[in-house]
Amino acid sequence: MSPVFRHILALALAFWLGIAPGFATEQASPLRVRVIGGFAGTSQFDRIEQPFWTRRLPALTGGRMVAMLQSSTQAGVSPDQMLNVMRSGAVLFGTVEANAIALDEPELAVADLPLLAEDTAALRRMVALWRPRFHAIFAEQYGAELLAVFIRPPQVVFCNKPFTGLRGLAGLRVRAASVNQADLLLALGAQPVVMAFDRMVGAVREGLVDCAITGGLPGQAVGLHRVTTHVSSLPLGWAMSFLTAHQPGWQALPAGLREQVQQGVAELEAAMWNAAEEERDQGEACNTGDARCRQGERGRLVAVREDPAAIRPLFGAAVLPGWARRCGATCAESWNAVAGPAAGVYALW
Repeated sequence: MSPVFRHILALALAFWLGIAPGFATEQASPLRVRVIGGFAGTSQFDRIEQPFWTRRLPALTGGRMVAMLQSSTQAGVSPDQMLNVMRSGAVLFGTVEANAIALDEPELAVADLPLLAEDTAALRRMVALWRPRFHAIFAEQYGAELLAVFIRPPQVVFCNKPFTGLRGLAGLRVRAASVNQADLLLALGAQPVVMAFDRMVGAVREGLVDCAITGGLPGQAVGLHRVTTHVSSLPLGWAMSFLTAHQPGWQALPAGLREQVQQGVAELEAAMWNAAEEERDQGEACNTGDARCRQGERGRLVAVREDPAAIRPLFGAAVLPGWARRCGATCAESWNAVAGPAAGVYALW
């Protein structure tokens, strides 16, 4: 390939990715890249993601890379469109929400199925088992490079009326973040309503749903504690997401620059996991008005406690079978080989 053709290709790819022209050369001006991050307004976005992209990344790269960060809402992209966004190369870096794509790409949501992991230690084991498969799916089907796996505080249930444990949701309309949560709700006798994060407070206020499943502190951040009366504590997933890069653009970056970004992303991933655990505690404290609350407004919700062992059988009876039906026989076989021995539960189809 001639030097002239290489330069033209670099300029074309830069324009296509929304990157400042000249990224393949040693120009003095910084490389400006577009980034779609997580949910704006949540604690992790404000305290961790935004400072990483706006301050830490330029510092790590010696000013060679500058990010233009937006949440999916700010970018005008619905979370369920992010796989197509990454495939198209409209941005260089993008966050893909597992719950949002659970219907279109169910295998990417497998490590975060409801009732699978009660704590971050169990979740880390599941992610470690599935990470090679996640890499392959993003690369082979979407032309994307998996850079990190993020989690948020565990998904819990907020209700505007009393309930005693998950089985007490029978007959209630409950906002679910994914079809996997919907499987569990149906097994409980509840009526699932799958809707976006930014719609749930209005839906509760208007009586469209009685309850909503979301993270404790993220729910607090959008005022869910003001329109509900009770909140559970048993994790129903951890709102997992994937930080990805458009592969052609990523591979076109100088190797040294990629290494610097990877170093920073590893730090970002660790910070997101640590924050999720911290915010689990803060969500419980703030929603119930405990004196430990530091990151939110003290609410007055009644805490609903539940023995995990009493509800765990529903994972094998409802959640895993529902996922396997949507994902297919190959996925079920993968589960049985990869995660079945660790989880002690096997998929049938």
